[in-house]
Amino acid sequence: MRAMLYKQIAQMLQSKIHRGEFLGGEKMPSVRDISRCHDVSITTVQLAYRELERCQLIYAVPKSGYFVIPEKVTAQLPKVANYIQKPVHIDKWNPTMDFLRVEERVGVTSLSCAVPNIMGKTLEPLWQEMNMVARRKNPLTLEYDSLQGLAALREQIYHVSDYRQSFTPDDIVTTTSAHQSLSIAIQACTQGNDVVAVESPTFPGLLQTLYGLGRKIIEIPVDPQTGINLDRLEEAFQCWQVKAVVVTPTCNNPMGSIMPEKNKQRLLEITNKYQGTVIENDCLAPLAYTYPRPSTIQSLDTDGHVILCSSFSKTVAPGTRTGWIIPGKYKEKVMHLKYLSHCSGEVFMQQVMSNFLKEGHYFLHLRRMRQQYRELQCQYRELVETHFPANTRISRPQGGFSLWVEHPAVDSTKLMDILHRNKVTVLTGAHFAAGDCYSNHLRINYASELIPRRRNAIKILGETLKMTMLK
Repeated sequence: MRAMLYKQIAQMLQSKIHRGEFLGGEKMPSVRDISRCHDVSITTVQLAYRELERCQLIYAVPKSGYFVIPEKVTAQLPKVANYIQKPVHIDKWNPTMDFLRVEERVGVTSLSCAVPNIMGKTLEPLWQEMNMVARRKNPLTLEYDSLQGLAALREQIYHVSDYRQSFTPDDIVTTTSAHQSLSIAIQACTQGNDVVAVESPTFPGLLQTLYGLGRKIIEIPVDPQTGINLDRLEEAFQCWQVKAVVVTPTCNNPMGSIMPEKNKQRLLEITNKYQGTVIENDCLAPLAYTYPRPSTIQSLDTDGHVILCSSFSKTVAPGTRTGWIIPGKYKEKVMHLKYLSHCSGEVFMQQVMSNFLKEGHYFLHLRRMRQQYRELQCQYRELVETHFPANTRISRPQGGFSLWVEHPAVDSTKLMDILHRNKVTVLTGAHFAAGDCYSNHLRINYASELIPRRRNAIKILGETLKMTMLK
């Protein structure tokens, strides 16, 4: 009788996996939960799970439970351009404002903003640290911060770095975000109509920063696995007076690519050859799925020609409002620009983050987030492949929490109109470049758990794409 029972349980679970109720990479219900739900013994459930393992539908992770084996990847990677345009000014701001207005509406399901998961248990110590700092009522919390930033925080940032041999705590200048760090870095090494090389596609915040500063940009194609095209970058330096290149070598946003070590060295050589500056965005790098995390370009630099920018906005939470710069030879200029922009940082969250790092909570949080995002990527990819049009191409991020999706050409106006009526938002490719080269692309954030509302939003998005395809 028990033999028949465990097979019935196995068949029931198998049907749910095939129907998509449990997606690739998703954790299965615990043995005890299945036992209670179906009023069977734990031994019966264990036998059922062994049957599913034998059928290669699930796999066991010691002390964690059982997980669905992802289906074989079928979607191809997004196409890669192999050319560069001439330098241009950015003239896009209204689309960003329009998007933000929709994003702020009540009841909207957002698939777009690059925001980490802030609901996990590993952030509970952060709340505790906030309470402790507030209870101490230290008058220094309400004082102006030092221009360089809280010494205790800079010390902890140094200690948690995997590549601290290339700098000291005194080399760090704190900011309110990676966004502000990048803005200051760009101003420190360029001016006026100077040309800045950027990855293409790149994240909207960088484009809007360059728009606000009035710089020209030259867009360099990005490979979805290896990052910025160095042949095209060198061509840009040869043809135009490029003053700086802004690059995200580890966990590029939106591709999720990681540059090979030899590419980082060559990028540094190219930039030094033409007397340019590398501005390295490192804020997503701790979320690389491989460990130890890949090296920084800054750690390879011996002449101070690399400005490293980072923050805790993507690894912990945007509300931390805590970032930093390692400015190399531009330290004095960076300090002056920080003074001009906001002079003093916000002391309270610097104290909180310093304690969060010092007590070891940051490492535990990162370890959990890397595992969770990797599992969620499998689930979201499978859902996109299920519901999106045929021939959809999907990136395979090596870290972070964003999918870059290339879909067949659609009527964009009609697409967004239908999505807005259904209270679903997604960031289209138009936000990731100066021109219209990514009109049939979009970015999907997979940091959040696939609750029914988000599953339905992706289904709506896929069905809408099919409806609005251009013949």
